Amino acid sequence: MRLTSGRRLLAALAGLMLTAAPASSQPTTTTIRVATHYNAQQIAPMLACFRQYEAEHPGTRIVHQQVSYEDFIQTILISRVGRAPVDIYNLYSIWAPQLIATRALDPPPFEIERFVRANYTPAAIGAATIAQRLWGIPNSVSVYQLVYNKKLLEAAGFSAPPRTPEERMRIAGAITKKNRQGNSVIGGYAFDLSGANVTHVFYSEMYAARVPPYTADGRHTNLRSPTALAILTKQTELFRRGITSNSVLAVDFAGGGVGMAVMANWMKDTLRSVLGSRFEETVGVAPIPTDGPGGTMIYSFFWGVDAASRAKPQSWDLLRWLNSPRGHGGLSCTGAMLAGMGDLTGNRADLSAMRGQTADPFSQAYIAALAAPGAASQPNIWHASEVDRLLKYYIQLAWAGRMTPAEALAAADGDIGAILAEQP
Repeated sequence: MRLTSGRRLLAALAGLMLTAAPASSQPTTTTIRVATHYNAQQIAPMLACFRQYEAEHPGTRIVHQQVSYEDFIQTILISRVGRAPVDIYNLYSIWAPQLIATRALDPPPFEIERFVRANYTPAAIGAATIAQRLWGIPNSVSVYQLVYNKKLLEAAGFSAPPRTPEERMRIAGAITKKNRQGNSVIGGYAFDLSGANVTHVFYSEMYAARVPPYTADGRHTNLRSPTALAILTKQTELFRRGITSNSVLAVDFAGGGVGMAVMANWMKDTLRSVLGSRFEETVGVAPIPTDGPGGTMIYSFFWGVDAASRAKPQSWDLLRWLNSPRGHGGLSCTGAMLAGMGDLTGNRADLSAMRGQTADPFSQAYIAALAAPGAASQPNIWHASEVDRLLKYYIQLAWAGRMTPAEALAAADGDIGAILAEQP
């Protein structure tokens, strides 16, 4: 009996010791959540890279969260209020000022900033820079250039696209054709009436003249400058002469109804899908006509990390890995994903690889424009979407002849200046 009791006591003590002993250590898993607006087909190459990174970094799990473009900024802010932010965001650059004002973004570590400045074009770096500070790693980049119909130019007697606004007026006027009722059959030049594209084209012409639309601190406009006035005056003249109108749209280019328009590089797939085998023989790309030194505007997305992320070092390490050349024909993971969409990146190594892989003149022209010194980022100003809406309103009043260009720009400067004065 005593032996049995002793054995029971020893067993109980052993069980107590086992219970009190710490559990055997298990590998810790770090989960990195990445939010983008890309759909399943677009993000597929990146998801493959996520799996490769996980295989090379045991204990890391990467989760992708798709958020609609329209709801992206609201989703970010709501998730932060609920204390459930994701770790990495793919941000349109003009969203960043609002996030920075709420201290939602983590400033990149020194080694990441050095990586970006060593490997990206100045324009792409500018797109990820707000208030003279870099906030992430540039992602997709869209560039504006003049797209022209080679056949319509040749039929009008011209062998080269316009280089200046005066040449644009002359060539576009020669291309324009109207029916007996005075309606345009072929517009010599076209604008896109969407809010962003009205202002983006205006900004692109200002950058081509090397006069930025806004001051460096983002608190004042240059809309009252002689350069801005000259640009809007010449745009208005296209309407006054009937070379363009609100019924002549850039989207009609592929159907042969437009001679010229300023477009972003992502229009390539749309044009090619309509023109098919006639794409290269029909579509030409040239710098934006200007009286200045030349240049254009880009707009861009960048990868940023949430300031409240519990995996900030791991997130920045992942982003650097995703944006370094890998086994994709010299492209980074980001570059491979964007190339699949016909988009560009500001990464110099990616641009070099894309240049080597892309034979068609269309893409080559945009790649060259992006790398050129005259390319500048869309202004990352306070409440950029509201500013674009106001500027579009006044530009279109000038186009319609309801205000003079000088009156329109002065009014825009006043209203926009009031918004910029509200920023922290």
